[in-house]
Amino acid sequence: MQSKINTRHNQLFQEDDQVLVWYPPRGADEHDDTTWSWLPGTILAQGAPDEWYVLVEVPSLAEPDPTIPNGEAPENLLYPTCFRDASELRAVTVREWGRLHEEWAGD
Repeated sequence: MQSKINTRHNQLFQEDDQVLVWYPPRGADEHDDTTWSWLPGTILAQGAPDEWYVLVEVPSLAEPDPTIPNGEAPENLLYPTCFRDASELRAVTVREWGRLHEEWAGD
């Protein structure tokens, strides 16, 4: 009989974890990662053994939803998402994430 391993406990990042994600802020060159920053994000899902799907939570990067009449309302903005491996993500405390989220919200 084989024992089953609970892979959830073996994952580096869990769904809904708040993290810092290496991503281009507004005005950065998306093809030159030396211009990127550690931005606040949330893990949406794990896509592969060392890959996560991340929501980048920076209001200045959000765009209005063109599919609805009130797409520019804050609750209807579309935030960027990306796939990142572990080297492009950092675990962060709730306090640090909140501080950085507030800083980038004013951008």
